[in-house]
Amino acid sequence: MNTPAKLTILLLVVALFFLQYPKASGQSALIWEEQARLSSIRDSIKLVDGMNRVGLLYQAKSIDSCFYYGMKAKALAGRLHYAKGEIDADNVIGTAFSCRGLYREALAVYSGALTGYRQLNDTSNIVQVLMNMALVYAVIPDSIKSESFFRQAMKAGEHLKQDSILSLLYVNYCMFTPLQSNDSASYYLGKSSAIARRYKMEWVPILVMQIQATRLLQQGHREEALPLIEETLHRSRAISMELLEMNSLVSLGDYHKNNADSALKYYQQAYQLVKESGYMNMMIPASRAILETTRLTGNAAKIDQAHGVLEEALTKENENLKNFIGDYVKYNMVEEDNKLLEISNRNNQAKIWLLIALCGVSALLVAFIYRQYRVLHRLNQKISEQNNNLQTTLSVLEQSQEENTRIMKIVAHDLRSPIGAMTSIATLLLQEAPRSEDDEMMLNLIKTAGENSLELTSDLLLINSRAEELKKEAVDMYQLIHYCVDLLQFKAGIKNQKISLHASHTTSYVNREKIWRVISNLITNAIKFSPDGANIGVQLEEKQDEVEIVVKDNGIGIPAEMQGKIFQMFTETKRRGTAGEESFGLGLAISRQIVEAHKGRIWFESVPGSGTTFFVTLPKRNPVLEKAS
Repeated sequence: MNTPAKLTILLLVVALFFLQYPKASGQSALIWEEQARLSSIRDSIKLVDGMNRVGLLYQAKSIDSCFYYGMKAKALAGRLHYAKGEIDADNVIGTAFSCRGLYREALAVYSGALTGYRQLNDTSNIVQVLMNMALVYAVIPDSIKSESFFRQAMKAGEHLKQDSILSLLYVNYCMFTPLQSNDSASYYLGKSSAIARRYKMEWVPILVMQIQATRLLQQGHREEALPLIEETLHRSRAISMELLEMNSLVSLGDYHKNNADSALKYYQQAYQLVKESGYMNMMIPASRAILETTRLTGNAAKIDQAHGVLEEALTKENENLKNFIGDYVKYNMVEEDNKLLEISNRNNQAKIWLLIALCGVSALLVAFIYRQYRVLHRLNQKISEQNNNLQTTLSVLEQSQEENTRIMKIVAHDLRSPIGAMTSIATLLLQEAPRSEDDEMMLNLIKTAGENSLELTSDLLLINSRAEELKKEAVDMYQLIHYCVDLLQFKAGIKNQKISLHASHTTSYVNREKIWRVISNLITNAIKFSPDGANIGVQLEEKQDEVEIVVKDNGIGIPAEMQGKIFQMFTETKRRGTAGEESFGLGLAISRQIVEAHKGRIWFESVPGSGTTFFVTLPKRNPVLEKAS
């Protein structure tokens, strides 16, 4: 026999009943008393409150009556525009839905009631509705959401002055979260009992003892549970709490589950109490418990009799269900009509306000558009003037740049002849002997300054190399590089260095003179920044659509702080060579201009103190001709 399933409806109704009537005693008498009082109520507001009370009291005896009174109260409250009465009626209707097993509908109604209570700032009822929702999720079951709503209810009730509802909240939390630890359960049940004593809620200790007994049975402590169950049965009868008495009788049946005859006796007493007190909602769970236990006895006659009891309960439940379905259909129709009416009213009001707003917005929009038009017109005029000024300035700058470049090239070109003559004279004079030591020093200074100046003027002539200015031709790169290496072997020999060449014959479409200058710059830099006796490697390799030139040295390398600046024109990161050679900082910047004008790339890899490798890639074919074709 599946006891937890059998007890679910009973426990839920117990929880919901005491949720609304924490001081209730003698439930049946209370129902008749409240129902009789309705006929004497003359105040419509009080009548709504009275019908809501009767509806909640009927939840254990008749779900149909509970639902009926909830509908009547809501209809009357709607006509009176009594907001709290409508919300309370939703609470009654949600309770009827949850008892009938319409959990989704119950949660939807509870959610609406929760919103209403929050608008009224009714904290006590907020706690109750959150607890109602937690109980429904516990029955579904959805333990995560149930735990969440219990926690929300506890947080909402932290500052309640009239905190009697918290006693029931803690009891329900322990009743519907059976997996919590014994320490946690003892803590919350203790808090519940303390609040109950303060408000003289005599039924709470009974419910606490029942929960403790149920936990003991679940944990296998049967002998410890029995005295608690018997005590709760005695106390329930003493204060005429039929629901708690039924629960105690069912617990006694569970205790004697290993003895079918003894268990059956208590289940039959519970069923008899259900019939006598009129709690029709309990008849099916009670009769099913009797049938399941009777099957264990193996007595065919008793089994047939138990089937008859269950059939009778099912027949009555079907009749009740028909009535409920009829009321539910009416409820849905009323709700639908109310929604349509509410939507229509909102739409009409919205249309009126929308029309007023549109008129106001239209007037503001026209004024705004006119103002923006004037502002935009002024801005366009300013932008047009600024664009014209900018174009004029750019044209002047371009002309100035071109003129400066032209003048610089003319000056550099004109300087080459006198500087070359000066250098040649100094060289010839040095060859004539004998010369004093001071004369030789001065002539060497003139020769060195002249050579450096020739190198500088050559660099200046190469500044601003452009693709459209280059005269390209098919060049045997092997011959070009071999010639460059042969010319610079003498310069390397001065420092006892050796230049090694590894190259294959390949052709590239380049400007011979400019590319020779790039390779010469890279090899010259390798000689300049390599120590005496170093090896310098030059490599030419043919790729798929390009050729790659590699110049590698084992020199001093490039410091990390200089690596981002060495390709800049007139960079401040100039260094002298290993033999004190002068550096103007133009060679690599010009090399990059030349390579990029050929649609190629130049880059390097360097480890300070271990040398530098420069890479140059150049296209094998003329990109301009290929694009035209």
